[in-house]
Parts: sequence; C-alpha cells; structure tokens
Amino acid sequence: MMKNYERYLKTTAEEYDKKTIMSYFCRIPSDRKIIPMLSDFADKRILDVGLGSGYYTRYLVGRNVVVGVDQNPHLCKLDVPVHKGDATELSILVGQEKFDVVFSAWMTEYLNVEQLSGFFAESKKVLNDGGRLVTTVVSRYGFGFAYITMARMVRGIDKYNYHKKQVIAKLKKAGFADIEIIKLNSWLFIPWAYLVIAQ
Repeated sequence: MMKNYERYLKTTAEEYDKKTIMSYFCRIPSDRKIIPMLSDFADKRILDVGLGSGYYTRYLVGRNVVVGVDQNPHLCKLDVPVHKGDATELSILVGQEKFDVVFSAWMTEYLNVEQLSGFFAESKKVLNDGGRLVTTVVSRYGFGFAYITMARMVRGIDKYNYHKKQVIAKLKKAGFADIEIIKLNSWLFIPWAYLVIAQ
C-alpha cells in the first residue's frame, strides 16, 4: 500500500470530502481550468486514477465510460467500477482494457520519484494509440513548496512536488512525445501546480 493512503481506510466519503483551508486556497482556484476541460470529454473510455469520492469523476460520467483505480474504493460515491490498487500497477489492474484518457487529479503529490515514473509508464501502457494522460503535479515554485511543507509539518503526510523539467523528462522516458504543461494558480494568482496533458 502506498504510504499515507492508509489514513483513509476508516474514512467515510463525507469525511473525505470536507474542505481544508488548503483546498480553498489552492485546489478550488485550479478547478477553473480543470473542470471545463473535463466537461468537454465525450464518448471516451476514461481511467480515473485516485478518484477518491468522485469529485472530478462526476464531470465525466454520463457522457463517457469511466473506470476508477483507488487504494480506497469504498470512498467512491458514484456508480462506476473501481479497481483497488495504486498508480504503479494500472496495466495489471485493468488487464487488456485500453483507454482514450488516463485522468488523475491531486494524486501525483503522493508519489515519490520512482512511483511517478511508474505511473507515467503504466499510463502509457493502458492508453490507446493517440490517447492522452491528463494529470496534475504540484510545483516546486510559488506556493507549491509551502503546500508540501505544510502537509509534512502540520499533518505528518509525505507529499512530493516536482520541477517542470523533471515532469517532462519522465513523460518522454515513458514514451509521451506531445506534452503540454499549464500553470495552475492558487488565490492571488500565485502559481502552485501544473496541469499536465501528454500524448
């Protein structure tokens, strides 16, 4: 089991969905770019990795076929199949299934360097030709450093952030050639993360 995910074992979906101050300061402003993009997906087979309670998944179901992967599938409140497992074993979990999109929001912050590489490689394996990986990565710049530091010091949670060049290099090594990195800002327009689209 990935480190830190065990704290959700006895958590209900309602408890999981409670917003923290960091959610309001960082994640909710980022939704202005993430949610409109998700709302545009239609007629796709989508693998949602680390879907939690389905906060973002709800923008995908109905118009797409959605399958989930999560360490704690009991958290998902939506009627979608969820494989129990982590981001470094996608091809094992889904077998021969292929997807048009691998989507993941705010999951890579739990992945160390080796696990991040594994997630990118596994995403490539389960994507159709021309399929896209869409994910978020916390930056080492702006408020990203404070976000990771506070998680470790205040909540005792190991989280990770990455340089843009690191992310691009790992994606290329995994076989992605067309890579777009979009800055995500917290309140007051302070950068803190990236929206990554790779094909």
